[in-house]
Amino acid sequence: MKHLCSILFLLLVAFSARAQATFAIKGRVFDQLTGETLPGATVQVSGNGQNTGAGAVADGSYKIPGLPVGTYTVQATFVGYKPLSQQVRVSTQNTTASFGLSADNASLDEVQVVATLAQERQTPVAFAAVNEVRLRETLGNRDLPLILNETPGVYATQSGGGAGDSRISIRGFDQRNVAVLINGVPVNDMENGQVFWSNWDLGDVTKSLQVQRGLSAAKIAVPSVGGTINVLTRGFEDKQRLVARLETGSFNFRKASLMYSSGPLKGDWAFTVFGSRRTSDGWVDMLFDDAWTYFGNISKRVGNHRFSLTGLGSPQRHGQRSFARRVGIYSNEKAQELGATPLKEGDLGFRYNPHWGYLNRYAVDGNYQLVKTGGRGEVLNERTNFYHKPQVNFNHNWTVNERLSVSNVLYASYGSGGGSAGSGGVSVPPLGGQVDFQTVYNRNALNYPKIGNTIDYAGAREASAGFLRNAVNNHRWYGFVSGLDYELPHNLTLSAGIDGRYYHGEHYQEVRDLLGGDYVRNTGNQNADPTTRYRVGDKITYNYDGKVQWLGGYGQLEYKTPVLSAVVSGTLSQIGYKRIDYFRKGGVETDYVRITGYSLKAGANYNLTERDNLFVNVGYTARVPFFNFVFDTQSGRKLRNVTTEGVRSLEFGYGISYPSLKATLNGYYTLWSDKSSSSTGFDSGLEKVVYNNVRNVNARHAGVELSVAQEISRRVQLNAAISLGDWRWVGKGLLTQVTEDNEVTRNDVPVFLDGVHVGDAAQNQFQLGLRYEPFQGFYVRPSFLLFTKYYAGFDPISLTQEENRTDSFRVPTSRSLDLHFGYELKPLWQDRVRLGLRGSVLNVLNEFYITDIPARGGVLFTDPSRLEAFFNRGRTFTVGLSATM
Repeated sequence: MKHLCSILFLLLVAFSARAQATFAIKGRVFDQLTGETLPGATVQVSGNGQNTGAGAVADGSYKIPGLPVGTYTVQATFVGYKPLSQQVRVSTQNTTASFGLSADNASLDEVQVVATLAQERQTPVAFAAVNEVRLRETLGNRDLPLILNETPGVYATQSGGGAGDSRISIRGFDQRNVAVLINGVPVNDMENGQVFWSNWDLGDVTKSLQVQRGLSAAKIAVPSVGGTINVLTRGFEDKQRLVARLETGSFNFRKASLMYSSGPLKGDWAFTVFGSRRTSDGWVDMLFDDAWTYFGNISKRVGNHRFSLTGLGSPQRHGQRSFARRVGIYSNEKAQELGATPLKEGDLGFRYNPHWGYLNRYAVDGNYQLVKTGGRGEVLNERTNFYHKPQVNFNHNWTVNERLSVSNVLYASYGSGGGSAGSGGVSVPPLGGQVDFQTVYNRNALNYPKIGNTIDYAGAREASAGFLRNAVNNHRWYGFVSGLDYELPHNLTLSAGIDGRYYHGEHYQEVRDLLGGDYVRNTGNQNADPTTRYRVGDKITYNYDGKVQWLGGYGQLEYKTPVLSAVVSGTLSQIGYKRIDYFRKGGVETDYVRITGYSLKAGANYNLTERDNLFVNVGYTARVPFFNFVFDTQSGRKLRNVTTEGVRSLEFGYGISYPSLKATLNGYYTLWSDKSSSSTGFDSGLEKVVYNNVRNVNARHAGVELSVAQEISRRVQLNAAISLGDWRWVGKGLLTQVTEDNEVTRNDVPVFLDGVHVGDAAQNQFQLGLRYEPFQGFYVRPSFLLFTKYYAGFDPISLTQEENRTDSFRVPTSRSLDLHFGYELKPLWQDRVRLGLRGSVLNVLNEFYITDIPARGGVLFTDPSRLEAFFNRGRTFTVGLSATM
């Protein structure tokens, strides 16, 4: 009996201890699409008499201790993501509950509209997403597209090295043929399709960045062959937040930024404002950078309506390195590695930039002598870019009922600025050296007429022998997109809308700096007296306007169940081009040249299991050529035989999605027929400038792409990407050549391109990245990138003989190692202020490789001694401190 009582007593104590014991719920919060962790996410536990919570730390993990046995509701929330809840049972041990959050498209509706983000296991396209956390941790002081090099099929470089001068290719198609949308609004230039990244410094205000390769999910007609880049900036924020950042780095890089989000205010108002200031000397010699950035968004809910007004812009000025130089100019060692002959003028270093020089501005005294007026002289950049492109969007979203929703966006953009260069006697030495501004200035300052061999100082000075000019490109751009989504019976959704745009571009050259002279004469204006004197600010050389009218519509029918998603869509648009040339004799104004384009797309995604899915899509686009391929730049009149270009695409893929593993394998085939290109050159036989137009060219791009994201442990995440491409020209093209006198010297001359590899982008890519958190709050992210199978860019007119048909030079494999790191300090001042320290070291090994060999008029680069290239940037670092409250 005594032993029995003892046993009963021990059981009672154990039961009591168990009843009073507490346990913890722990886990991690991550982006359901990318697998990236979401530090700062909030996890709230309620039920069983408890109401507590915790924040996720730098690796996305959280822990909520002190919970008695029972059942709880656990909810995870993060700004810009949909809240997610789980029912969790706590019994005899700690319990794990992890959350894969998906983007909250509802909170992005006011800016999304036509962006049409692809959804995992639903949208039948190949895509990759970069969330806000990854942007903050890895962008550094780079241009936004450079972060996308970790995406399979993407090749992005800094080109000449100027701030904002980066370029991007997707599957071998350059950025003129990649649609870029900012908050659902297309920003590719309406005349040539270019994207000028210096117009926006969006890294600090980007909430989501998604790349859709090949056939995109965008509903509007956009100039997309390679893919679509959707950039979504901040909009409605569900929390009040103030963020201040200070950054510094190599070559005197400095940046300060401040952002404030109000969170929900009384009356369902909310706003976000951001401003920054950025300066740098630039890694390349004299490529200075000076930019401001502003951003603002104000939102209002009224019943079932949501209104949003967004404005952004980045007035900036930066130096440029416009032309590639021979490899030996930078490094004779690199030239010899390629098999090229060393240059005696070479070894000027990879930072070499020929587009600048020193200048002392002198005065002419009474004895007609030059008298120094300054110190050692000013540094003068021949090539600078200056631009300001403010953009304003007004969005309206209306949830009419459970089945019908309507969205509208009105937008306007006003661009002003251009780029500068030398003219006349201002020239860059062909091999090495800098611009000799001083000689030009001295000659201009004493440019008096001669009587015999005697200078006539009493006469009026002659025109400047050399000067600087600006190429100005101003524009006014207005547009709207209106669409609706209607849910039909049987899991069908009908989408339809209209897209309208109007663009007016002004293009002219103006005198920037007379370099000691009084005036210049210019024969570009055929309507002016040849003796007219032009001074600073006067228009010279060319002066024309381009007008574009665009009206299009789209329709889409989507079928969606948990197992099968299928979509059929189409667009129809008519584009009108008009050119007004004020410098042609009597002025030349064309009628609107109207060309109709369309696209048809179909695709399906089938979820084999809860983890595996297959997708396929097919499409055809009748693409309207760019403005510059419609008109002759000399006569100002419409070219002959202008037709649409056909783009056929096929893509298929397989995906695996587990909480700790995501992988996608896809293949693609794109055939672009009737492609056009143009170039300018000098015909030594004719001794004239000639303008070349090649048309009816076909290009075939095929390849496979693999991306993998693996969580090895809670502290280690791995990501990798592989892309293998085979991009070649197919068949023959036709060349038409016109001289500067508007004389047709060649007409329908065959261009032999069949089987030649497409140049100016790497066809193979290998990437491996790691995120490791050795201890709480600290992370390190090394990323290794390798590009190969890069063929030099070339001009198709160099292949007008069958026996000359060959590939351009294949550049050696390039590789780069970057390192990113950061530390999240413990909250200060009653847990209200979070301090974060982040840094990046780019090109850790300080290795140099060729990134760009741009095409040059009439040239096929096969001789390594003649290669004209740009190299990558050397080792640089950036560190920044942020405070969030």
